[in-house]
Amino acid sequence: MIKRKKFVIALAVFCAVTMISASVSFAVDKPEEGELSGTIRMIGWEGYDFPRTFAEFGESNGVTVTMTYIASNDEIFAKLKAGAEYDIATPNQANVEQLVVNDLLQPIDTSRIPNYKNLHPLILKAFEQFNYQGKIWGVPCAFGKNDFVYSAERVDCIESWWDVLKPEWQGRYIMLDDALGQITQAARAIGITHDPSLLNPEEFEQVRDLLIKMKKGARAIVSSFGEAKSMLISGEADGWFSANLLIAGEAKEEGYDIWGCIPKEGTLIFLDSYVIPKNAPNLDGAYALINQMLSTDTQIELAEMYMGCVTKDAPPLLSADLYSYIPYDNLPKFFSDNILNGPVPLEPGEYATMDDWVTLWEEVKATK
Repeated sequence: MIKRKKFVIALAVFCAVTMISASVSFAVDKPEEGELSGTIRMIGWEGYDFPRTFAEFGESNGVTVTMTYIASNDEIFAKLKAGAEYDIATPNQANVEQLVVNDLLQPIDTSRIPNYKNLHPLILKAFEQFNYQGKIWGVPCAFGKNDFVYSAERVDCIESWWDVLKPEWQGRYIMLDDALGQITQAARAIGITHDPSLLNPEEFEQVRDLLIKMKKGARAIVSSFGEAKSMLISGEADGWFSANLLIAGEAKEEGYDIWGCIPKEGTLIFLDSYVIPKNAPNLDGAYALINQMLSTDTQIELAEMYMGCVTKDAPPLLSADLYSYIPYDNLPKFFSDNILNGPVPLEPGEYATMDDWVTLWEEVKATK
């Protein structure tokens, strides 16, 4: 595990780098020449299917990129464990260990990713704790934060995560069918300041009580980002408990104002990665697409969806609005105030295990 002090110091270096003038241009290496073919199959969050990048990459290389959407990181594990074939998956940092110990991934050969050198040293340092057995299992692709997402046309943001329990919010907010995200965010709401993936029995019970209360007051538990967007713009719901702003850009293009804020208890940050499943049928395609995802153009397209760039050259080229949404100027405070959670324990011991989390979430969803 990396030490918090070293992490914050490294972040300060990142802030200095991102202040470089936007007039600087950067060369992007291309992969070695080679013919690609067939289909590149990805599994990940809705919004990670970059329209511009996928279209241009597919046309220039004669391939098709397809995306299977997930509502939670648990689906990646379940589908790979069942033998489904994908070339790239995009798990949260806390889910990589589960995939590794179940022999579902293959190590990353960074020599096949020329743009790997574009990754900022801070981001690589942050991801070190999620590489296991002395091997590199994932390539950081995006980072961000979970907000309380809301319709800015109808309501103001909440001050505390607990505000959704107030009478005026009953039946007016939604939750995502994502055990990891909902449980860890509830842990922040009850005042957990350590890694929220490590919950002792007393803390776990407090989280359980809060989530059950929240489920009773929720309009619905949604299964996708698209469903959440539809409910927010239609007026079926006014707020979304603990979600990122991937849907905001699309909603604004359609004429709706969706925004987000961080309540006073703080939030979670995430560092998603590209991993290659062990049974990936199109390995050449996987490496070529990962390389493209680390190009400056694609990282800027990512930022346009209100996500954080992981390369060192993209942030200075962003618009003022996009640059300010992820606080590149004050990332040490952002990362110290919030938490990059680790993996949930897989074996019984001092803390609740992944099996406990799955059981709890099923109980929450069944609550009337």
